Amino acid sequence: MTRPVLFLHGGTVGGWSWAGQLPAFDDRLALAPDLPGYLSRWDEPWDDFDAVAARLAALIDAEAGEPVDVVGLSLGGITALHLAAHHPQQLASVFVTGASVLPYRPSMRLMNRVALTVWYRRFYWAGMARQFGLEGEEAKRFVVNSPPISRAKLIEQLREVYPGGLTRLEDIAAPLMAIAGEREMRYFHDSLDVIRAVRPDATIGLARGMHHAWNAEDPALFNRILRSWLDERTAHPELLPLPPRGS
Repeated sequence: MTRPVLFLHGGTVGGWSWAGQLPAFDDRLALAPDLPGYLSRWDEPWDDFDAVAARLAALIDAEAGEPVDVVGLSLGGITALHLAAHHPQQLASVFVTGASVLPYRPSMRLMNRVALTVWYRRFYWAGMARQFGLEGEEAKRFVVNSPPISRAKLIEQLREVYPGGLTRLEDIAAPLMAIAGEREMRYFHDSLDVIRAVRPDATIGLARGMHHAWNAEDPALFNRILRSWLDERTAHPELLPLPPRGS
């Protein structure tokens, strides 16, 4: 019997962003909720990562009734790690990509400050739609429904994430795979180094030629790599090794 899988989305989208994955994993119960404060849950508070992890644990109990494999990208990756550390009994394994565990660098904080100044401007979300490869009615629907979360709640998230070390990686007992896109900024590769140092048993790798949101950039590649992990707990041969630190 296949285990349920819980998909956790990034910070500028919602559960809809897993549209390229859900049909590929219809052999199992696949959950892709909007995180608290996002889209269909706009009116819910974000509070903090502890509170979000507790609400996700309750969701797993209610919807799955058994431990799940959790898959998280970016914000979803950070949340997945936190969920694994604080609610280990709910998780069978953890698969994260683009998850930050280090302090944000000044350039990253600057980019976020710029985004926050235009958070409610239509042109910003039209640009984001192009980045996600959305076109026609799909792009229009995305822009109309943006931003996916309020600026105030986003600031709450960033306040916790910026210093790094949000989650004690030592407290994660579940099997762990951590990935970044090969073409992501070095920061995310460095975060993988930290995860590898704390969890030398973790499966670590780079997705060849990919950027941050590579589940949408190349859904077929993402699904092949994820399938190997979910079904066999193995690294797909298309994954690249993470070079040693400093190389």
